[in-house]
Amino acid sequence: MITSFQDLHSHIQGMSPKTVALVAAGDPVLIEAAARAQNEGLAKFILLGDARKIQSLTEMNPIGFHIVDSQNPAQDAIDLINQGKADLLMKGTLPTGELLKAVLNRETGLRQGELLNHIAVIESPTYHKLLFISDGGINLHLDEMVFEQMVYNIADYLKILGIEHPRFGMMSLIETVNPKIPETIVAQNVVAKLSGEYNIEGPIAPDVALSAEAARKKGQKSEIAGNVDVFLMPNTTAANHLVKGLYALGGCKVGGVIVGAKVPIILLSRANDAESKYRSILLGLV
Repeated sequence: MITSFQDLHSHIQGMSPKTVALVAAGDPVLIEAAARAQNEGLAKFILLGDARKIQSLTEMNPIGFHIVDSQNPAQDAIDLINQGKADLLMKGTLPTGELLKAVLNRETGLRQGELLNHIAVIESPTYHKLLFISDGGINLHLDEMVFEQMVYNIADYLKILGIEHPRFGMMSLIETVNPKIPETIVAQNVVAKLSGEYNIEGPIAPDVALSAEAARKKGQKSEIAGNVDVFLMPNTTAANHLVKGLYALGGCKVGGVIVGAKVPIILLSRANDAESKYRSILLGLV
């Protein structure tokens, strides 16, 4: 089972390199992350966008990239994937909404099921394995149907990492159902529907999910406390703030990938550094 980004890197080193179509690649941080992955033999990159700008940023790369001058890099990258010339997609400097519009096009995109979701992956110095947080960037309205599809998507992805029976926590302010806190009702209903198939609990507060001692002190009986794999956050804002806070203040390593499409989509905030983007590449390549 993969429990760290180092484990992930070691696992990918034994695989044949995949080709990544990097959309709107004219950014030095993106180029740095892509160059590292390509120089290590983990992946090959096709860089799409303003060819002149991209070329000026890649002059120091000794291996060289395949550069495609494109006025519509999102669609052109998707076309490469549909033609079998690339294996996965990576977001560059264009807005997420623009990329997703092309991905979700029913005729020319990469739509597979009814829903995509973003997974932020956290490696904390104080937690014994990777923590997966969703959804911090794709689904702005999280209702019961969305949560159910997210569980399916995440479970499928985690199997690739060797996590056969992930522990899901439906995050909330408290562990009891309160009509004044709608997220607790949603959590209760989702858990009631999925608990026969998945190891899922909720509503559950983060402190209980992360610590068996906290669960004991609060008198909460939980099978996932202290060993949770997935935080299903009550809304996009909460997920986004948690991930960015852990990255900026918690000393955590982060990466991000979109699941649920025909191929993985590597995506993290445009503000993240090259190391975080490199880790996101690893999450896609696996």
